[in-house]
Amino acid sequence: MNIFSDSEVNRTPLPTPIEVWLSQANMEITCTVVLENESTSTLEVNSLSMRGAQREITGYLIAHGYTPVGRWEVEAGSDNGYGGKDTVETSRRFKLTVFEFERAR
Repeated sequence: MNIFSDSEVNRTPLPTPIEVWLSQANMEITCTVVLENESTSTLEVNSLSMRGAQREITGYLIAHGYTPVGRWEVEAGSDNGYGGKDTVETSRRFKLTVFEFERAR
């Protein structure tokens, strides 16, 4: 269960703000949502690239009434073997739009 299904089942408002962390290890990307109280939830990611996962999760959260706050921040990188760096961990904050927040009350 994730924060969205939990909110529907328990009829509770969606949390705001949230922080989303994407991590990549061995071609698998995981998404962890961190709430204000430091509890976490996971969301499924289908994308195979970090950039694709950022777009996928941003679109998913916008569809659920969230607005991005700032840009995706690179939290960790690794040597890609060609003299450059690959992003392996990134984060971004989101908040509910005013409309969604008012509707949830």
